[in-house]
Amino acid sequence: MKQIKYKLLLCLFSILTSCETIVETPLPAHEPKLVVNAVINPDSLFTVDVSANQSAFDHVTYQQLPDATVQVYQAGQPLHTLHHRGNGIYKTDQKPLPLQHYELHVAAPGFAPAQASAFIPSAPVIRDLQNTAVAPTAWEGPTISVSFTLADTPGQENYYYLQAYTPDTSHTESKPYNRSVGLKLADPVESEFSLEDRYFFSDKLFEGQTVTLWVHLDNSPKQTTYLRVAHITREYYAYARTLEKQSYRDNFATPPGPVANNIQNGMGIFAGYNALTLAIKP
Repeated sequence: MKQIKYKLLLCLFSILTSCETIVETPLPAHEPKLVVNAVINPDSLFTVDVSANQSAFDHVTYQQLPDATVQVYQAGQPLHTLHHRGNGIYKTDQKPLPLQHYELHVAAPGFAPAQASAFIPSAPVIRDLQNTAVAPTAWEGPTISVSFTLADTPGQENYYYLQAYTPDTSHTESKPYNRSVGLKLADPVESEFSLEDRYFFSDKLFEGQTVTLWVHLDNSPKQTTYLRVAHITREYYAYARTLEKQSYRDNFATPPGPVANNIQNGMGIFAGYNALTLAIKP
């Protein structure tokens, strides 16, 4: 009986191992593409980061491109040629203007030319700024409550972000650095998502209206806090939204997703914003 069982097990093992089939699936060839990133605003020079995409199986250093041709067009005519300043960063000595449309053309040896268009929206309309010191509680120290009205432009989708910071010299002897300050939006507007220290929201709840925003700033009323209110384009909002979803705080259960891209024949983002900075002083 034992001999029969042994033969049956040996036969079963032979069947299982003989069913193994190795199938080699050819992977698609890596297609070199330009990676172009530029977020423009009226307070900064035209600045564009140009690099090359990589295969998922590459183990080489991230490749910046120092030999690209980067040009800004307007209404189909060349407006500025940007010059390489090192590490794949291209700049010009001109600033973009609000309410203007721009086209970005990028070419480099070995890559298909890439292009994109962007628009700088109007500055946010802010009025009636008020702030109040909030007494400390058992859970947190003294903070600041800020309110202001935001007039939303009617007849179009609008997107915004808030960002707060305070000058801090605690870790430096001379020049202060801008330390991020946590904030929270209160009803009727709430942050739809956050990325780093920026809190994004749209006008879907108040399209075309003037709304009062209440913001709680996690900083001492004895320090000056700066609150940046930015009016951003839809492309900027979508790009930040997909970055936030992709990072998802290293949650291995969340499948990776594509990042929003508006670069033709390439990858990356070309978008605009216009911001006001409010000083909340003691």
